[in-house]
Formats: sequence, C-alpha cells, structure tokens
Amino acid sequence: MNPIEEKVQLPDPKTHFLVHPLDLPGARKEFLLGWWLGVFATPQVYTALLAVLWAVSNNYVTPVLVPLVLVVFAGWISVKLTGGAWDYIPGKRHDKDRRMTGMTIAASLITSLALFAGLLIFMAWTASQDLVPGFSAYPLGMGSAIALIMAGELVIKLVRRRSLELVSDVISLTVVVAAVWIGFGLLPEGRDIAPLDLLPGAAILAGVWLAWLLFTQIEARRDHG
Repeated sequence: MNPIEEKVQLPDPKTHFLVHPLDLPGARKEFLLGWWLGVFATPQVYTALLAVLWAVSNNYVTPVLVPLVLVVFAGWISVKLTGGAWDYIPGKRHDKDRRMTGMTIAASLITSLALFAGLLIFMAWTASQDLVPGFSAYPLGMGSAIALIMAGELVIKLVRRRSLELVSDVISLTVVVAAVWIGFGLLPEGRDIAPLDLLPGAAILAGVWLAWLLFTQIEARRDHG
C-alpha cells in the first residue's frame, strides 16, 4: 500500500493540536486572499456600492445588478479559497474559533468607512434631486436597519462575553449610526418621516443580511464538517 502524501507538514498534535490555516505556510496565502474577498462580499459593501452607483448612474438596473454580481462573485471565490485552505487540515484539528483581532478590526474599519462614504454620496445626490415625496424613507430605512442589526450583534457578544470582538463592532456601529444621523438631517423630509415609513427599506436590507448570514453559516459548516 502506498503511503498517503500530505500536502503540508502539520504541527505535532501533542504540542499543537488545533491548527489554523494561518499556521501553515502552504495554506496561509490562500486563506488570507479568501478571507479578504469575504470581507468584500458583505452587506455593508453591497449597500455602499449600491448607494454610489445609484447616485452616478442614470438607470435603476445598474445600481442593483452590478453590486450584486460583484459581491456574489467575490463571495463564491472566497468560499473556494478559504475552503481549500481548511482542507489542508483534518477536521478534528480545525482551530475554527481562532480570534484574528487585528484583521477583524481592520475589516470593520474598511467596511464601515466604505458604507459611510457610500451613504453620504447617495444622500448628497438625493438632496439635490427633485424626487417624489417619501423617497428618502428607503435609504434611511436601510441605514436604520443596519444600525439595529449591528447593535443586536453587539448585545449578543456582550452577553457571551466575547470582549475581544467588541472593538470592531463598536467601530462599525459608531460609523453607521453617524451616517444615518447625518442622513436624517440632510435628506428631504428626513426629520418628518414616520417610523412606519422606514419599514420597506429596512425590510430590504434585513432580507439581504439574513441571506448573507445563512450563506456564511452553511459554508462554515461545510468547511468544518
């Protein structure tokens, strides 16, 4: 019987049982590229791209379709790369709870600032247009939904005492709340919108977020058996 040739040399299980792709030179580059592509394929980035393209394009198809294609493609490539990186390691030795605090904070800054810039560009464009009454409720509803979802995730982590993950969540929440607060003051009728008018935009964003969470959970289970 021919011996099985391993792709990489794993650490000695007696001293280093749980292994992460970042521990293996052969898997590190693949994992990092996939992880950062996964950061691009998030609801925050999708919303930022949608907002910017809506302001600079002259139709209603491009702002929705182009970000969707880009985010889905990035997510698909991300899944392939990170899944391939984890395949170097036997499932029982997966260090799936490894905390990457620095990378997580950097990702939060990037996605939050992208969303902040996208929302500001869209709000500035909306304020200069002669749009139908009530249009402002859609972007404000989406922004409010993002803020509420992030606040909920922060509360859950506080309850679970995941203190190292709170920094990135606080950064993201602060930036998004600032953008939404500016929007209520900048957009036409922003201060006069009733809470119920925000529901359609909030429902759209909540649907995108739930689809993203379901996708990430399915892929996490596939990667780790």
